[in-house]
Amino acid sequence: MRHTKLLSIAVIFSFLLISSWQVNAQDSLKTQSGNLTEEQQVPIPEGLTAADVLNNYIEAIGGRDAFNNIKDRTAVMRGEMMGQSFSIVIKQNAPDKLKQIVRSGEMKQTIIYNGKNAIQITGKNKKELTGNQLAALKYEAQMNFILNPEAFGVTPILKGIVKIDSIDCYKVEMKPDTGSSWTQYYDINSGLRIKEVKNVETAQGTFQQETTFSNYKEVDGIKFPFSIKQSFGMQTIQLNVSSLKINKGIDDKVFEIPE
Repeated sequence: MRHTKLLSIAVIFSFLLISSWQVNAQDSLKTQSGNLTEEQQVPIPEGLTAADVLNNYIEAIGGRDAFNNIKDRTAVMRGEMMGQSFSIVIKQNAPDKLKQIVRSGEMKQTIIYNGKNAIQITGKNKKELTGNQLAALKYEAQMNFILNPEAFGVTPILKGIVKIDSIDCYKVEMKPDTGSSWTQYYDINSGLRIKEVKNVETAQGTFQQETTFSNYKEVDGIKFPFSIKQSFGMQTIQLNVSSLKINKGIDDKVFEIPE
């Protein structure tokens, strides 16, 4: 049973990947208020838009040209939850193919998205991902999503300036044409994204997931967060990137969904 909690549905999200684990319904209810603290908002500078904030972020991590040159990416992350260590391997091919493998002891879970369909494999069990889970993967698997969210039906909206963990941040709501919005926070001074908050649906219900990004390091001209902390329910996971490789030539066969 302990493995079931750790390895349930994993959802790849955003610039690197973040994995969402199921929690029990009681923990889910406890998190509806969230762990996020925001101080009094201050006025937005006149003329500043969400597009400006995202453009500043893109420049801060290396620029559009460098980002557009990413054809594939492989990240390896390690962490611990409930006393158990685990690893996550994420492979991506542009524009929207993705494979994630989570291992903990003898347990293994794989999610494959081929740009159209998705499957989750846990042990000998296979499950096609549909509905909101598939819709989330369509956003999250996009290698260049942040360069033009509107092209994928998501409108960024600048909601204000708030203080997160003593850092002044732009608060940007990402509002899709369908489905739930999520919120991102960008350091005013560095331009880097430092936090993201979203609602995640699981078999136990909907709960709030908070992810923080830090320890940005440059890999082939692009900065990536190498430390990622994720909080949900009563649980917090610290993920550390142990390896990140770009443009090593991942074969598209890696993303084929098995019969």
